[in-house]
Amino acid sequence: MSDIDEKVLSAVEAALAENPDATVDELFALAQGVNQAVASLTKRQFHARYPLQVKRKLSPPKPRKARKPKARPRGGRTEAGTASREAVRACFLKFASDLAAAEARKDLVRVVAGVDRYVDEVLKATGNA
Repeated sequence: MSDIDEKVLSAVEAALAENPDATVDELFALAQGVNQAVASLTKRQFHARYPLQVKRKLSPPKPRKARKPKARPRGGRTEAGTASREAVRACFLKFASDLAAAEARKDLVRVVAGVDRYVDEVLKATGNA
């Protein structure tokens, strides 16, 4: 049984409307009375396919949290901001290119061990050195 039986779904929906605290066992027994094929499902499969879907449909939507807008510099990007961004980008690209050029494991270790050089370049580019 791979599809949802609309008669079973309607019966479960009516039962939950009448008694929202109905147990899965009670609903499972009710559903088997409507369609005997439901008995081939485990209680977990039944619950996921019928009661859970009904409860999701009947529950009120959860309010979404408002995102805080990102702080942006006044007046858009400045020339200094663009220049430092490009310098940081160039530093990251150089680091990635050095990593890609490492042919042996020892070369890769050498590049990663020298990461402080790239960090210093980024700090210099952003004016934090």
